[in-house]
Order: sequence, then C-alpha cells, then structure tokens
Amino acid sequence: MEVRTVLAVTSYLTMLPLLAAVLFIVFMHKRDLLKKCGFGKPEVGMILIGSLFGLFADIPLIVSGRALLNINLGGALIPLIISLNLIYKMKVRFSKFFFGITIVAVSAYYFSTYVPELGIISEFPYYFIPSVLAILMGVVLLRGHNRVAYAYSVSVLGVLIGADLVRIPMLVEDGILGSIGGAGAMDLVYLSGLLSAIPLLIFYYFKEPYSSEVHIMDQSKRLLDEGRYLESLKLNIRALDDELEKAGRILCKKFNMMRREECFNHTNILNYLSIHPYIIRDYNKLKNMTVGSDRESAFKSFKTTQLLLNTVRKKVSNRYSKIGRRIAAYLIDLAILFSPFIIFFIYLPRFSFFRENITLSVFMAAFSLAISIQFIYFTLLEWRFGTTIGKRIFGIKVVSDDISDITFIQSAARNSGRYADIVLLFYLVSMALILKSPENKRIGDIIADTRVVKI
Repeated sequence: MEVRTVLAVTSYLTMLPLLAAVLFIVFMHKRDLLKKCGFGKPEVGMILIGSLFGLFADIPLIVSGRALLNINLGGALIPLIISLNLIYKMKVRFSKFFFGITIVAVSAYYFSTYVPELGIISEFPYYFIPSVLAILMGVVLLRGHNRVAYAYSVSVLGVLIGADLVRIPMLVEDGILGSIGGAGAMDLVYLSGLLSAIPLLIFYYFKEPYSSEVHIMDQSKRLLDEGRYLESLKLNIRALDDELEKAGRILCKKFNMMRREECFNHTNILNYLSIHPYIIRDYNKLKNMTVGSDRESAFKSFKTTQLLLNTVRKKVSNRYSKIGRRIAAYLIDLAILFSPFIIFFIYLPRFSFFRENITLSVFMAAFSLAISIQFIYFTLLEWRFGTTIGKRIFGIKVVSDDISDITFIQSAARNSGRYADIVLLFYLVSMALILKSPENKRIGDIIADTRVVKI
C-alpha cells in the first residue's frame, strides 16, 4: 500500500472521531447556535448515530448485467437527505447553490480517481480541497449562520456528483459490485460535509455569546439561585402550562379521548387525568401566586411545580403506546416487508428458469434491499400517515414531542436509528430505554424528538 494511501486512511480514522466530538460538544453546550445554523436535533442525530450505524445498509441504485451499484445509507443517503433539507430551509437563491455545487463537483472530480480494487478514492491531502472551497464560497456568497448550512450542503452534493455520480457509466461498464458512500461514515461524501461545517461552527462558537438551550425548569432553578424570584415563578407557570397543553393535545378528539373544547382548559385536563383535588388546588394556588423577595415561597413554588410536572407526566404516560403493542406492530410490519424476500431467496431458485436467468448482481440487489427496506418503508409511511400497517392495526401513531405530525426529516432521523437498534443487541437496548423512559422512547425517538401514542 502506498504511503499516500496509508496517510489518507490514517487521517480518515483520526478526523472522524474528532469531527464527531466537536459536533457533539457544540450540541451539548450551544444547541441554540446549531439550530440557528440549520442543524436541529434530528439532523445532528442522523449525522452522529444514523450515519454510523447506517453504514450497514445499502439501497440498490443500478442493476445491469454483472454490475450492481448501491447507495449506502450512512455514507451517502443520510448526508444527501440532510443537505436537501438544509437547502429547503435556507431559502437561498438557487444560483448560489448551483455555483457552489458546480465548483465543488469539478474539484472533487479532478482530485479523485477510480481504482478498480479500491473504488473511488482521493489521496491525502487533496480531499481537503472541496471542503475548503465550500467554506470559502460560503463566506463570500452568504452572511451569518447560513454559511454553515451552505458549506455543508454544497460540499456533500458537490462531492457526491463530482466524485461518484459522473463516474457511474464507468463503474457499470466495469461490472462493479459496490456502493456510493460504501466506506460509510469514513466516506468522502460524509466527511466532506463535516469538514466544511465544523470550522465555521467553531468560529461562531467562540465568536458569539449564545447560551445553551436548557430545560425550562433548569432556567427557573438558575433564576431562583440568583434571587430573581418573580422571573423564576413565571417560568414555573410556563412549564406547567406547556406540559398541560401537550397533555391536552394527546387527550383531545384527534386521539378520541376528550372533546376538543375541553383540550384547552387546564383544569379540565387535570380532572380528566384523575389528578387528586389537592394537587389541582396546588396548581390553582401556584397560578395565582406572586413572589416578592421571599426565597422560601419561591423555593416552595419551584418544588410544587416539579411535583405537578412529574404527576402530569406519569398520568399522561398511560396514553403512550406500551412496549408489547409496539413489538407486535413491528413484527407485523416485518412479516409484510420480508415475505417477498423469503419467497425470492428460498423458493424461486428451485425453478430452473430463475436459476438460469437471475445473475449474482440481482441476488445481491435483493439482499441489499432486504437489509435497507426498513428505512424506506417506515420513513415514508410514518412521514405521510404517522403510522404503518402494523401500527395501524394496533392503534398507535408516531407524533412529534409537541404532538404535531412529524416532518420528513424527523421520520428519516427516527428510522435511521433502527440500525443502531439492530446492532445494539437487536432492539434489547431500545427495549430497556422504552421501559425506563416516561415517554416510552427508543433510540430513534430520542434522536428525532418523537413519541408513539395510542390512537
């Protein structure tokens, strides 16, 4: 192996954990900065978890003769989904994206090459050039935090087009059995996006005094410690109102549990949840309380709020789908998904016609699709309908944490987490999380800010 190839592989292995660590640190300490840059929790979860575990899934792209060309979920499809979502959210003129993608694509094509034994590679240090160009164009063409999303998206799309897509005819002619983004989380498509976004994120991290996005009760506690008692009380009341409004949306007519006009009356919600009258009295007292300089009263209101929140969450948790129902729904969906593949792999090869006419590439394509079909099936159905066939049978639905319909990016993030579920003891880790979490969340729900409720 040449020295430059060794350097390239070594730098890949070094940069991947470093870039992921920086992104995680920014997410933990300045989440609001990431949001302003276009990267919400679902996008970050897909980059850090979905891509890592999604490298095990390939989706067939082209099947021709001896050739089979897939697209890897973790190394190419997830960065592509994130990039298109960022472009949609940014609403920047198309001409700027076209120009940036073109420049990056040309550089990616020029500084990469196809090696039959290895695939498409770019040697050290030339694979930095597309990302550097993306950063420079982001700084020159845009202002503010949009530069981060712009650099990420044009880098991913430019490298995907310039290094991979334009070489598809050559790959098919060579009879390749491989995948775009096949190196998974170490692929240049995945890495180029992070190499473009992370330097700009670091710049904004130290330049601007953003506070971390923390839970509202943590903010209340901080204000209490600072002696700002009235502000602390206002946050306590806001936290309770938010929790009760969320409970009302779960219980309202949409889920056939409560008349719609009752969904917005907090006292009705507490009564419907069978909350003890003494607790309802405490809630009404808290709503009418005013706090001056009395720390003891302010501390009591804080503790009362915590108790009320825990009580409401415990009561509402009965409305979330339990683990048995979710497992049964998932098994039905698996049966629907894999029945055709079982027939294909077991029964069809017994017939001489199929043995003579189905090539290795077709079998490999069917195998790749069998691995990745979960992502396609669950992502599309949960995005469009909030449910799947199995979930519909058992009367459960996926919703956002605010009980609204989930977005496409949330659905993609939620279901990219399924590969983490599978790798981590085949859902055993997620089952433990569901049993422990008040909202019955598995890994994908935590990534995407979603939950599963009874219909």
